[in-house]
Amino acid sequence: MLLACALLWAGASASAPRALTPAPETGRFLMTSFSGGQPLWAWCDSPSRVLALIQYAVPATTNPQTTPAELHEWPKTAAGLGKIQVSEVQIGAPDPGAGHIYTPLKLTSGPRKGQSGYYHTSNIENTNDPAYRMTKTGEFKLGNDVYKCRYAKDATFIGVTQKRTVIVWETPCSEPLFCKVTYATRNFDNSRGVFLKNGDKGYASTRIQANRITDFRRLYSWQTSDGFTYDVELSTRGGTVKVKRGSTTLTTEPFLAYSISLPK
Repeated sequence: MLLACALLWAGASASAPRALTPAPETGRFLMTSFSGGQPLWAWCDSPSRVLALIQYAVPATTNPQTTPAELHEWPKTAAGLGKIQVSEVQIGAPDPGAGHIYTPLKLTSGPRKGQSGYYHTSNIENTNDPAYRMTKTGEFKLGNDVYKCRYAKDATFIGVTQKRTVIVWETPCSEPLFCKVTYATRNFDNSRGVFLKNGDKGYASTRIQANRITDFRRLYSWQTSDGFTYDVELSTRGGTVKVKRGSTTLTTEPFLAYSISLPK
């Protein structure tokens, strides 16, 4: 009797379905970057200048191994960003390594004509990993110059105006719920920036098609005890940071380049 029960139990165990290992999470956010309403391949907020690779709408025809783009550069000064420099660029195929992706560049016109280089991104700290909201851009190399890029871990938004870098963090939340947000600036003249917590995410909408952001709108707002209001307004058509006191607008600064990370 005992032997029969043991055999019956063993048979039942053998036929029971095994627990399946859940598939790994492949990221909860999509990041998009723009300059003046145009999408960016990558951009860099370095200590000495801002660099942005503007995507061309037309594919390369002369060499299928490269993609044409424009490199926009703004030198940083105490008075703000200087005069823009524009170069035509050919972007090559990315070369991935352990934790790193190097994408080669060849500059074909402008003040850097003939120089080669790359931009370096991370294949660990990127939006494919659920631990990160943004893909980290580590550096740009152009000729003999290497530009290290600012990275704000867990930021929802990072952008540059003529005078400062603006960073926004969100508390964990799911759309369309509103959530508390934090605002910080890094001023190019080395003056003390602003740091504000417990702001509100106002209106928020996102359109996603085929795992790609096609349209979004965001309003973030902070109010201080001495009557100042800071508003960051963003969309695929551009963005601004606006400072008001009461009903009077003191400054409105458009973003020259920015990245935003939105929930899928």
